[in-house]
Amino acid sequence: MTAKKDVMTAEERLVATINLEPVDRVVCAPMIDQYAGQFAGITNKEFMWDWEKCMNAIDKVYEAFPVWDSNPFIMCERYAPLMKKVGLMRTKMPGTELPDNASFQMHEVEITTQADYDLLIEKGLLAYVTKFNEVAFGTNPEEMLQAMIEKGKLLADENQRTARRGQSSTWGILGGSAPDVLSMTRSMECFFKDMFRIPDKVYQALEVTTDDMISILAAQADQIGIRRTFIGDSRSSAQWISLKRFEKLLLPIMKRLVNGLAEKDIVPILHCDSDWTKNLEYFLELPAKKFVLQLDGDTDIFKAKEILGGHCAIMGDVPAALLTIGSVADVDAYAKKLITVVGKDGGFIYSSGCCVPMNAKNENMKAYFDAVEKYGRYN
Repeated sequence: MTAKKDVMTAEERLVATINLEPVDRVVCAPMIDQYAGQFAGITNKEFMWDWEKCMNAIDKVYEAFPVWDSNPFIMCERYAPLMKKVGLMRTKMPGTELPDNASFQMHEVEITTQADYDLLIEKGLLAYVTKFNEVAFGTNPEEMLQAMIEKGKLLADENQRTARRGQSSTWGILGGSAPDVLSMTRSMECFFKDMFRIPDKVYQALEVTTDDMISILAAQADQIGIRRTFIGDSRSSAQWISLKRFEKLLLPIMKRLVNGLAEKDIVPILHCDSDWTKNLEYFLELPAKKFVLQLDGDTDIFKAKEILGGHCAIMGDVPAALLTIGSVADVDAYAKKLITVVGKDGGFIYSSGCCVPMNAKNENMKAYFDAVEKYGRYN
């Protein structure tokens, strides 16, 4: 029997999937992240601090598993020399605060204050983030600017490397929802308290953050040439906040973001970590085929398919636990169910539940990739 071959390019396949059109096979887009360094046999210190070693490690994963056709890169946001200067949370890194082969850590602490909402509302997101970086990292505005310029160069480099492999960039630029931006800089606990204490002020801040985020992402998309963006939105779900409060404060902000990006011809991949099962119906209020819903294993992805199939593409969600402590048979069985049920009638991007864990078993990752040929061919 002759093996079936790809008849679409990686970019054609991804675009068709987002548009809910027929494809030759399922898009394969695991978030490889720190696992790549372990696969390549280097320490996580080397992976996080040495850009060329990091990129070479990702190349090695692709060489071993060329069915990996779409790359949801995030490494310019993970690069340790820059994460120590700019970002939305403090970090600890392998080789400095942590052992050489430890995973990096993000630390939830209160940095900005209630008074900084006024700074944000009056002067915008850039001024607010500048204040955060000064307090969190001791970075002055000039150092922040240089770090952002360097990050932009690495962003372009990643996209170019992805294209040279023959992959599509699942997203070419990276952003965040306003609730994530504010809760990460303010801390989740303080942000949620603020939503009850000063809801009108918080809503103003959410609006400004959203509008500035749209402008920033539109400028980046014009420069990079890829009109798909990662949008981290992990802190708005019913796991954290009531549906009543979500409807009043956060759903309008989500609509503002997705509609605003659609006006700029940018497709957001909504990276919705945490349990969004109770929120799924609300995604029907977003414009059809103008966004992708990415799930991490906590949300019932099969329920998502029932509700949102025919409305938006769904991305996910082989859980971290399966890839680390599950068996090859476990991974194969779950992958088969994902591809045949969530992938039925198209609109499915086969991925990991958030990032592939650093300590994923190599044999489980092989089972993950093998499932594409076994179950994901439609032609």
